[in-house]
Amino acid sequence: MKLARILVASTIGLSLATSVALADYNKGFKYYSKYIKKKAHIKAPQFVKILGVNSVDELKALFKDNGKPLVEKLKATGHEKAANAVEKIIKKHKLQDLEDFLVGIMNGKIPAGCGWYHPSFFLHT
Repeated sequence: MKLARILVASTIGLSLATSVALADYNKGFKYYSKYIKKKAHIKAPQFVKILGVNSVDELKALFKDNGKPLVEKLKATGHEKAANAVEKIIKKHKLQDLEDFLVGIMNGKIPAGCGWYHPSFFLHT
């Protein structure tokens, strides 16, 4: 009886944790689409390639210090519209959601409408 309760409780906890993790990804997708894709016309996989990151750790490093390295990198690569869009996302305090979305993109979770690219697209030569 106790084992059954533990199993049910752990299943509910796991499903709740999964839905919370997806919520951040989904919010990030919403803000990415509304600000970056709509204003700068850059699809998510292309955005990751513009940033020049090869790992999730490199991507997360760009989000430190409230996204300042991310904005600087975008401006340095000549993507002023995308940099302004990221600044708007920062002002709305949704930078963590954007980070979760881009980590999902790097892990291969690309939603419809953001474009699909062959994995070799991410390999830098």
